[in-house]
Amino acid sequence: NRALILSFLTKSNTKFKNLPDSDDVLYMQKALKKLKSKDKKISIYTGNAGTTTRFLTAISPLLEKEIKIDGNKRMQERPIKILIDALNKLGADITSKTGCPPVKINPQKAKGGNISLAGNVSSQYISALLMLTPFLENDSKIKITKKLYSKPYIEITLNLLNKFGLKVKNNKFAQFSVKGSQQGEKVKTFTIEADASSASYLGAYALMHPDKEVQINNLFKNSIQGDITFLKYLKKMGAVIKENKKGTIIKAGKKLKCLGKIDMNSTPDLVMTFAVLAMFTEGKTKITNVENLKIKETDRLEALKNEISKFGIKVKTGKSYIEIIGNPKLTIDKKIEIETYDDHRMAMCFGIIEDLFPKLKIKNKKCVSKSYTSYWDDLIKLTRK
Repeated sequence: NRALILSFLTKSNTKFKNLPDSDDVLYMQKALKKLKSKDKKISIYTGNAGTTTRFLTAISPLLEKEIKIDGNKRMQERPIKILIDALNKLGADITSKTGCPPVKINPQKAKGGNISLAGNVSSQYISALLMLTPFLENDSKIKITKKLYSKPYIEITLNLLNKFGLKVKNNKFAQFSVKGSQQGEKVKTFTIEADASSASYLGAYALMHPDKEVQINNLFKNSIQGDITFLKYLKKMGAVIKENKKGTIIKAGKKLKCLGKIDMNSTPDLVMTFAVLAMFTEGKTKITNVENLKIKETDRLEALKNEISKFGIKVKTGKSYIEIIGNPKLTIDKKIEIETYDDHRMAMCFGIIEDLFPKLKIKNKKCVSKSYTSYWDDLIKLTRK
């Protein structure tokens, strides 16, 4: 989504390789096509796509059009007021009755300026502003207050800005200084890395199936994505990991080891993967500093607690943590239905164990199309290997 936005803003007409056909990306592509039109009034629907909604809200004030952005019921509960306030301080005219979508962008061009933004809510707000501000007429400064969460996602944004020839001065992630009126560079072709967050489920599948070896193409340990850390987490749990020319190979080790206490503030999208793996380890796993999981596609801390407890596993959550006491000999003799809360990650994290428990059923499997359309097909391929 970042690459699509930057191609649009730099008028690059980039040819993308390995672009996923997930819902989030399709919503972005449809929206950008509408924004390119000559229409002065535009209505955009983004489903439950957080990055799509926030990135589009940020760049819309450049276009001097009346733009309405709305999503599904859950998206209408996900906060965006902090981003709207920051954009209005930069000179935009954006309104929202509830502080969540729907959002109305009035045809008034943002100019630039100095703003402050809390770093402990959503990194997507910061990424959105970093992509907007180089194209504003005046210089801008973005000051980060409070502790910065999900820093690796901002690093992806800075990396891509650089690839499109856009300059941002980063002062230790506490302040970003951005020159206005930048043009950037036209990027003719761009290869999208395999998604590390999605790949984590395939790696976890390998650990739960010691007879399988999983090859993930187009993903290497030097990835620009923060979630590539999933390889380190898997290794700590006993995985054997190798690289070849195609990508990364993951295989289970002799024993599935416990992660213990681990801070996943920088990798919140991996919490689901490792919470499910923790169910099958000996000892206590405590994943901390992840309170922003409460404002994702669902309240993921609550959702994980609800579903893991169905297995008879001891699980506890607090404002910013989840604690799981695993059972390596876990068996199921009753039918268990997993609620997915229309959250792709809830479906995928439990998907890695579905074939191990015949009485396990995952509801609303189609929700994985948000980020990984071929997920279930890929699992079937691995099962047959």
